[in-house]
Amino acid sequence: MLRFLALLSVLCAGLAHADETPAQRNILFFGHDDRQFIAAPYPAPFAPVGQLETRAGNLCTATLIAPDLAITAAHCFLMEPKKGDDGVWFKTGVHKHRYTARYQVLAQVFHPRFQKGTFFKGNDLYIMPEASPYDMAWIKLKLVDGTPPPPMPLFRGDRKALQAAIKAAGNTVTQAGYAGDHDDVLTTHRNCKLTALRRDNTILHRCDTLSGDSGSPIWLDTPTGPQLIATQSSAPDWFKRKTIDNIGVSVLQAPPRP
Repeated sequence: MLRFLALLSVLCAGLAHADETPAQRNILFFGHDDRQFIAAPYPAPFAPVGQLETRAGNLCTATLIAPDLAITAAHCFLMEPKKGDDGVWFKTGVHKHRYTARYQVLAQVFHPRFQKGTFFKGNDLYIMPEASPYDMAWIKLKLVDGTPPPPMPLFRGDRKALQAAIKAAGNTVTQAGYAGDHDDVLTTHRNCKLTALRRDNTILHRCDTLSGDSGSPIWLDTPTGPQLIATQSSAPDWFKRKTIDNIGVSVLQAPPRP
């Protein structure tokens, strides 16, 4: 059983894990970088994955799940010390400064318990264990221009159904996002290992993620198509990699829709 850390360092918009050596990053990637580039224009199920930009210029990944709604990590709006950082734009299909659709962010909604359980150490945001299960947010959107992609379906079952779906998928998931080392192109880690669905409805997984992947979708490939089951939340520093896997927040923990 993996030990739970007292504090979890968040991978977000270049604030954390920015100064690692290649060897340290390799450790963070569980020994090997298994990410792949997706060729543009991005096909399904990658088309609804997009990039969120905040007022301060921080970048995260988010996913369109309805014509006017996306899902991401709550910490994406709290990366400025002592103040919030509202979303401004969400763009799908970002590739080399182009996009398929651009949306104005009207509002973001997440659980108040999350903000109460975060703090800064220098420029790095830390999530306390009691706040970790609430690191998920809805983004209310208004289409500005472009051609909207089909939204990605969310998993709709309860915990028992999610456990069964994970087992049926062989405990493997796929993740895709705009990682900090290639933030103008989409990368994915296919068939990475989901190692636990925890009691607090967070998941442990071994998908290769970096800053910028915060809020990125983690989905199951099911007989009826992909279903988004979680969003990327946090990861340990490289030197704590052996103590815990990456953490995602499952849709079982989603706050009420706006």
